Amino acid sequence: MTTRLNSHALRIALITTAMVAGLMIALCVAIDVIVAQTLRTSATGRLTSELTQLSQKPGGPNLAEPDVDDPVLVWNVNTAGAVVASTAGAPALPAGALSATSPSETRIAGADVLVAGVGIPGGRLIGAVSLGNESKTRTALAITEVVVGPVLLVLVFAGAFVVGRQTAGPIERARRRQLEFTADASHELRTPLAVIEAETSLALANLESTGADDATLRRVADETHRMRSIVEDLLWLARFDALPPDPVTEPVDLATAAEVGAQRFVPIAEHAQLRLENGTDGATLALVDAPADWIDRLIGVLLDNACRYTPPDGTVSISASRERDHVRLSVVDTGPGIPVERRERIFDRFRRATSEGDGAGLGLAIGNAIVAATKGRWQISDVPGGGTSVEVVWPHSRSRLVDRLHP
Repeated sequence: MTTRLNSHALRIALITTAMVAGLMIALCVAIDVIVAQTLRTSATGRLTSELTQLSQKPGGPNLAEPDVDDPVLVWNVNTAGAVVASTAGAPALPAGALSATSPSETRIAGADVLVAGVGIPGGRLIGAVSLGNESKTRTALAITEVVVGPVLLVLVFAGAFVVGRQTAGPIERARRRQLEFTADASHELRTPLAVIEAETSLALANLESTGADDATLRRVADETHRMRSIVEDLLWLARFDALPPDPVTEPVDLATAAEVGAQRFVPIAEHAQLRLENGTDGATLALVDAPADWIDRLIGVLLDNACRYTPPDGTVSISASRERDHVRLSVVDTGPGIPVERRERIFDRFRRATSEGDGAGLGLAIGNAIVAATKGRWQISDVPGGGTSVEVVWPHSRSRLVDRLHP
């Protein structure tokens, strides 16, 4: 239960953190853009305002008294392009800045500045304002975002994880109670059903020994057997759902499992007047990582379905193969097939693939649970001439020991 709670809480925490991270990135980008535009607008306003005031002074601009509170470097350039005056401490004016008009970025004496120009009688005024404060502000803002952002995300993750555990606890407990009820009810039903089945079998045997028969008693026996199968399937599903998410696996040879499954179903196929064929090459290993009893149960489900829905004189074949990057288990029958419109729902519990047969609709639900837990995938298709091909594909086993021994 703790593992499932932690997994659920971790998923909530990761999703929440990812959403918050996305919002933080968008917010940081927006703040950076707004700050940059504000600083640039402020620098542009200071520069143009200073140049406008100086150009409109009676008697010409006086550059001997710079504004200490808002330092803007200004050069007075004559019509010949020579600097005739400048504010105190102003460095040499680069030739590229002599023709400046509207505010633009450049470098003067190794510093980033914003320059602009305005015409006056007898020449032009070139002004420059440092962008150092803008650069420092943006750098400080970036450092703050880089340092504070991860800390906030860690706090968000921790908080979301705690909240996720608290919210998932009641849900998980309710789920566990439901599973326990299903398992307990199924377990308790097994004993009376076994007794009923034994008693009806004994009664039918006694009737047969006297040459009589009782159709009602035979129907009771059949329905009891069917009910017992349903209870066994429900009990298996309940126990399967209660397992940890990562089962203990081992390399399982599908070829061997298919051969064993085929041998087990020979009497069933003969009773149903079917031909059961095994097309597996026994010399080839087809290894998959899974619990061995799960693979055995899956093969049983697929063969049982195929034998149940295939009419007499039909054929059911099973095969396991190893391909380049995966292994494949195939069960093919000559039955009525699965309508396309029903294939999306055939793995739902108590959902039957066709209207024929007497199954309860739990077999493929069990098979689907096994396939999903072992990282396999289904491939279902029609067979030319009638019938269904049900295949399960898995990645190769990660164990290479047997591969090296049997190339």
